[in-house]
Amino acid sequence: MNKKKLLVCTLLILFFTHTANAQPWAATIKSSNPTFTEIQTAFYNYWKDKTIEKGKGYKPFKRWEWYWQQRTGIDGKFPPSDVLLTAAKKYNQQKIAKKIPSTLGKSSWTFMGPDSTAGGYRGLGRINCIAFHPTDTNTFWVGTPSGGIWKTTNAGLNWTTNSDNLPVLGVSDIAINPINPAIMYVATGDGESAFSLQNGYGDTKSVGILKSIDGGINWNTTGLNWDFASRSLIRRLIINPINPQILLAATSKGIYRTADAGVSWTMLQSGWFMDIEFKPNNPDFIYAATFDPVGGNAQIFTTTNGGLSWNQVTNFIDIIRINLAVSQNSPELVDALCVNKEGGLNGMYTSTNSGTSFTKYYTGNCKKNLLSSEYLGTGCGGQGVYDLAFAINPSNANDIWLGGVNTWQTADGGTNWLLKNVWSQSQTNTVPVVHADKHFIAFHPLNNNLVYECNDGGVYVTSNAGATWKDLTNGIGISQIYRMGVNQQLSNNIFCGLQDNGTKEANKGKWNDQTGGDGMECIIDYTDGNIKYATYVNGLIYKTTDGGNSWAVIVGNTDAAGTVQEPGEWVTPYIMHPTNNKVLLVGKSAVYRTNDGGTSWSKLGLLPGIRGKIIAMSYAPSDPATIYVATPYQVFKSVNAGGSWTQIKATTSRVTYLAVSPADPLRLYVSFSGYTDTTKVNMSADGGVTWSNYSGTLPNVPVNTIVYETGSDEGMYIGTDLGVFYKNASLPDWVPYNTGLPNVVVNELEISYNDRKLWAATFGRGLWKTDLFPTAITYSFIGDGDWTLASNWLNNSIPPNPLISGSIIIDHTAAGKCNLNINQSILNGSSLIVKTGKNLIVNGTLQIQN
Repeated sequence: MNKKKLLVCTLLILFFTHTANAQPWAATIKSSNPTFTEIQTAFYNYWKDKTIEKGKGYKPFKRWEWYWQQRTGIDGKFPPSDVLLTAAKKYNQQKIAKKIPSTLGKSSWTFMGPDSTAGGYRGLGRINCIAFHPTDTNTFWVGTPSGGIWKTTNAGLNWTTNSDNLPVLGVSDIAINPINPAIMYVATGDGESAFSLQNGYGDTKSVGILKSIDGGINWNTTGLNWDFASRSLIRRLIINPINPQILLAATSKGIYRTADAGVSWTMLQSGWFMDIEFKPNNPDFIYAATFDPVGGNAQIFTTTNGGLSWNQVTNFIDIIRINLAVSQNSPELVDALCVNKEGGLNGMYTSTNSGTSFTKYYTGNCKKNLLSSEYLGTGCGGQGVYDLAFAINPSNANDIWLGGVNTWQTADGGTNWLLKNVWSQSQTNTVPVVHADKHFIAFHPLNNNLVYECNDGGVYVTSNAGATWKDLTNGIGISQIYRMGVNQQLSNNIFCGLQDNGTKEANKGKWNDQTGGDGMECIIDYTDGNIKYATYVNGLIYKTTDGGNSWAVIVGNTDAAGTVQEPGEWVTPYIMHPTNNKVLLVGKSAVYRTNDGGTSWSKLGLLPGIRGKIIAMSYAPSDPATIYVATPYQVFKSVNAGGSWTQIKATTSRVTYLAVSPADPLRLYVSFSGYTDTTKVNMSADGGVTWSNYSGTLPNVPVNTIVYETGSDEGMYIGTDLGVFYKNASLPDWVPYNTGLPNVVVNELEISYNDRKLWAATFGRGLWKTDLFPTAITYSFIGDGDWTLASNWLNNSIPPNPLISGSIIIDHTAAGKCNLNINQSILNGSSLIVKTGKNLIVNGTLQIQN
């Protein structure tokens, strides 16, 4: 039946009855404030007897689980949402007090991609939302979960961002002032978290609403400032089209409203709200929808006084999430896309009397489930809690678009639905392939023929009702990288594994897609760059010997424990022998080794008392018979190439990475995640017999990776949730090494020694590189006069006491006379090299270089 005919009826809301096995795993959680462990246990209890299928929410949870289990620790307690801000403020105060420089060694990070993709199934990263300029069709903005806000002024040909220094890089919605588009607002954090449950455990925390009055060049906090709140998220932010002083935010706490352009906000309706829309032509009339992933009591609310008071207008049953859609063409019309407790389609409802009553015009079930991953729209369940998009054409209320895993459209008000894109060509070749998991669909307000969708791969547009799609994401640097591998023979040849967007390779300035799905750890053979290894989740390892033209699986991830084919951790570690490229180790519930490049594998010795699966591994480069591996809370050592193992450390802080001195097999460094102050890096100088705290005054944030620079004086780099830090034997503490690097999580660091570059894989802003910390700094003294190297001069001019390792070079080249007076106490063991020039007089005992 055509929806318009059905609208004649004024039936009250119908509800959909589920079968007995339709209870979601979240419903089994009884605690009002569950720990990570409780959530994890409920999920696995639900899935233990079920077949894992795409589009049912399994992989989104696994991504969420990977992020949070290393940040919650043994007790499973989630940190407050302002934990990074608090740590940063404390560290900055400490830095000033101790005169730690903001930058050291002139680090200068450069973005290296990925920033191009072939489109279709391939992508760069998730985009949550899109907002349009009120008068310029070619200018619009997109918001990302961990890569900030991006702007184009030429319809997507080029993109720029000014959000790299924001407190957080998560953006869930954008509101542009319709009268003065230089005034804009962003809802921070990732409000589209798949498994935030009833307490807002989003991956990227929200600090409230930020505002810019100069078109996004600078950003400031507003009165909705959640620096010290706990677990709050925002999904939608709307601005009054007639009076842009008024904005409303749909948040996990309730609906907030400002009438003074963000100076002050008032929470006027409690509850977790995920969507909010103005009624066309009447911004005093507003619709809003709640979110209830546990109880299934999501409802629709309305207000007729601009949001000052609200009324519930529905009594839905067993609905967890609702997306709303309105049309300028039919101002009294409002539609609701409703998700059932399994994440599938409950149905679509419509009201032609501004929400007074609703009629169900499409009933979802296992044979009619447009949120399914199947191209036929069949199958039970789905990921509606995570990916859900809904829009009605502003100029044609019968033209409706729906996004879940795939995208659907009806041109007759809901009677007939056509598949408009599909996530994989393996499903069907009758429609275009566009990346899966839709988060936002929008008609361009100045040209309704243009339909945009934001998904897990980027932002796409169609101008012909979905017959073809154009990927607009090229130029946006938002990739969430798990791991990477660098080529030690060829500069700028990098392999990296991306969340949901496969393994990508940079070679000679160009990016190519290699393997699909979620990309993980990567290795490039140090003897032959054509030999590469890439990984899918849980330790499925691929190998190519022809530079990526063809790939073969050498390790599986689905068999029972006890073989190399068993599942490993979400990000499974594997490493290559430092002198024999045919030998690799992979860590799962045990350590497995290949001596022939992956053709055959053998299980090595038992790790005594192992708890959990292996998450980190490292050879001792100077003695490959010495190997270290770690589970989340244990570190093991072998001195006979893995024949037998000894536990050398047990810890209550979660291990993230291992690094061994290239010159000393007994010198081991262990990095930790979590928020236990002063527990960031431990060091053992005797192979694990004794340990010392190597954390210094590092900020209290997770340390995700550590790398030791070969040939240096204990020079090490760590990647944290607040950027990169450096330390060597001459420095008493870690110092920031962040110039030019966005405020983003750094998952892995690697060094390319052929060109002396440090590479950073970030979780939300792609891949970056910089020069290594310098081993010498040159200062030139020109002209006559007396020069004194004293503490006060050093604190203003070069790094503070003590000096960096290596050499400080003083170069006097002028012909005039110069007296150089040295305060020896500032040298602290570092060598000072003076390159003597004519008439240079040196006072002090120095190493002289002519």
